[in-house]
Amino acid sequence: MGTDSEKGLMAQVLPVLELLSRWVLGALFVYAGVQKIIDPNGFAKTIYGYGILPGGLVNITAIVLPWVEVLAGGGLLLGVWPASSSGLVSGLLLVFMAAIVFNIARGYTFDCGCFGAGGDTTGWGTVWRDTAMLIPAVGVLLFKGRRRVCLYAGGE
Repeated sequence: MGTDSEKGLMAQVLPVLELLSRWVLGALFVYAGVQKIIDPNGFAKTIYGYGILPGGLVNITAIVLPWVEVLAGGGLLLGVWPASSSGLVSGLLLVFMAAIVFNIARGYTFDCGCFGAGGDTTGWGTVWRDTAMLIPAVGVLLFKGRRRVCLYAGGE
């Protein structure tokens, strides 16, 4: 156990880390979503390249998924249901990681579509980057202290 001063320091630092995590993740997800909204055809081709979804779901996913990313990212940035937004971001990251690992196992490499068409190629680096984003996302999800700079933290 730590001393009272160490506990007091942690009580001051953790809310700041939670806020920074929300802002960085929120900005990344808003940026990624907007890049895909700008080029839905390119993003649909990227989704098709994963070879996971049936053809009929590719276009609807290319239209809906970017808006989900923007809404979740915006929720983190603005502090609107931050735990729920972080849970959604965590779920998206897990799905993205599973899709990438599935394709790595099949020996496929292609544009991951993470930040719009024409970006990174899928591989273990992409999985590690998503893992690095998942850690603070889960931290925000599990955070029990008083959140800073929230428009609406209740009802999470």
